[in-house]
Amino acid sequence: MQVIFLRAVHSCLRAVVNKTLTRLDVAFNSIGDAGAGALAEALKVNKTLTMLDVTHNSIGYAGAGALAEALKVNTTLTRLDVAFNSIGDAGAGALAEALKVNKTLTRLNVNTNSIGDAGKAALVASARPGCTVRV
Repeated sequence: MQVIFLRAVHSCLRAVVNKTLTRLDVAFNSIGDAGAGALAEALKVNKTLTMLDVTHNSIGYAGAGALAEALKVNTTLTRLDVAFNSIGDAGAGALAEALKVNKTLTRLNVNTNSIGDAGKAALVASARPGCTVRV
């Protein structure tokens, strides 16, 4: 069931299919790293989504890393909520690197993710003016 859901979400977000969807909330769906990876692949080509909520989804470092890679090339997403997962300092570091490149994100929520002081500092230091990071 989860695999079918992930394929459907991935297909819907791809630029060829989606011309109008601007907000996607998949919170509390246990998508894990695989689901985050599927969403990240779609975000690389999507041109309409501005808000993505993946809170409470058992996402770890690998999923955060995939989302970070997508943020490096995505030019439409303005809000990303990854709260209440388990990305840790490694995932925070990956997202911090993406923030150095991404120019469109204005809000990033990584609250309650087992992020230590080093990860929090990296995120705050990488956020450009106009981008709010909630740690």
